[in-house]
Amino acid sequence: MRHPLAAIGMCIAIAACAPARRSEPSAKQPEPDLKAPAPREPPPATPEPVAVPPTHEPQRPESPQPRRVVELFPGVRADLAARVIEFDGIVPLDAHDPATPIVYLEVMVCTPDTKEHEALVMTRARPSHVHAALLAAGFQPGAPGGWDWDGTRLVPRQPTGDGLEVLFVRRGPDGGEIEEPAESWVKRERDGKPLEAPATGPRWRFAGSQMVKRGPGGAEVYDADGAGTLVGLTTFGGETIAWHRTISPEATIQEPDLIADAARVPKAGTAVTVRIRPSR
Repeated sequence: MRHPLAAIGMCIAIAACAPARRSEPSAKQPEPDLKAPAPREPPPATPEPVAVPPTHEPQRPESPQPRRVVELFPGVRADLAARVIEFDGIVPLDAHDPATPIVYLEVMVCTPDTKEHEALVMTRARPSHVHAALLAAGFQPGAPGGWDWDGTRLVPRQPTGDGLEVLFVRRGPDGGEIEEPAESWVKRERDGKPLEAPATGPRWRFAGSQMVKRGPGGAEVYDADGAGTLVGLTTFGGETIAWHRTISPEATIQEPDLIADAARVPKAGTAVTVRIRPSR
């Protein structure tokens, strides 16, 4: 139903646009009787409002649904429908110092005051909160990798758990997102080649850390919260998210070979978002 003022405005516009009427000339125009009152013409009829048919715009293709990101825990965000977990951090090490051109790595993402000197990203997000967010997104944990003694030698035990992708996201010079696989920031010292990825299967596993007893009272705590091993690389045995295969951090067992790729790692202090999603 149109608003009365809109109808009135339309009527005025129609009346203003209507052409003026011309009277037809006649042979004899009667002289007006000045004594008699002139007949009054009836007022012009108010034109009916013209109904304007509604316009139908062509249907536009549906745009992608906006992400529904919520903060589940302090610093830990999730889009549960898309199964994407995010948290923020910074690059804690300097891979561009000419005095120390080789920076050995043992951890991909750590927490403060733990392994910043050998990690690519440091975050204040708690590993146990990231674990809980992954559970809320429907991921199932397995177990971290480790080593077993078979009587003659140590045999690596591979980590288990749902497959994941771990991505490092930062802002480019134009303000847009640069999203890279976390493993692309790592290379091998011996030949400069990228970190070796599996031919098939996921690169990362939701290992789920473990509960351990610490402190004078022997209270049970989530191991990665104390050790800082949120996203591992070498295997300490308490990683929340683990690389797909077991790599020893002990030089006596396995020679250190994984270093920061200075061509890929941004300068120290750069803000980085860690994004975790299902393995593709």
